[in-house]
Amino acid sequence: MTEESELLSALGALADALQNQRTLGMKLASIAETCVSSVPGCDAASIALSINGRSVTAVATARVALELDMVQYDLDDGPCLRAFRTMDSLRIDIVEPFEEFPHFAVAAQAEGITSVLSLPALWGDELVATLNLYSRQGPFDESAATVGAVLAAQVSIAVSRSPEFSAARNVVEHAQRNADDDAEISVATGMLMANQSCTAEQAAGLLREAAVEDERTVVEIAKRILDQHKNSG
Repeated sequence: MTEESELLSALGALADALQNQRTLGMKLASIAETCVSSVPGCDAASIALSINGRSVTAVATARVALELDMVQYDLDDGPCLRAFRTMDSLRIDIVEPFEEFPHFAVAAQAEGITSVLSLPALWGDELVATLNLYSRQGPFDESAATVGAVLAAQVSIAVSRSPEFSAARNVVEHAQRNADDDAEISVATGMLMANQSCTAEQAAGLLREAAVEDERTVVEIAKRILDQHKNSG
């Protein structure tokens, strides 16, 4: 069987598996496992989702993939995060001297990893995930990059159709909006304390009174105070 027919067979098996699996986690796990069996030189794979602008590992086929993902999160740097931020594929070989991503390269070498291939999973113009491949067998070649790109497209489809992913994003975005609102209220309260020579409790009371009088929310009143301050500056 040729490499092309083997790939087509693997993709057919993957399509059947994805059709029968209900959760996003199970679908992503199947794609990651297919990477290990179908991408030349791939020993471990992870898939990291984009949640509110942050990369979050959802599945990993081996501990080494998860550990090296975590190293990059701790460093806030590495090939997978570079691909995440630029939305471009990135292939690097772990060879001395470590000119690029030196701290990550040391950690990767300690695990026996010799090459990393990270591919963005795009839905339209939006990045929804990255597919991160790790090899102990030497550099990833062009055929690995080609097969990886096909599987990254499968990640895009699985994620974009997932109600779980949409729900997770909504939760994070709602929490972020609440945090932003709380921050604006805190700043407006501080400005009232300074301008009215009052306590925090009194300033909060003034915000509530203004909201009732103007039939607005406290957040809207706080934003109006901040806007007035910016315009007067």
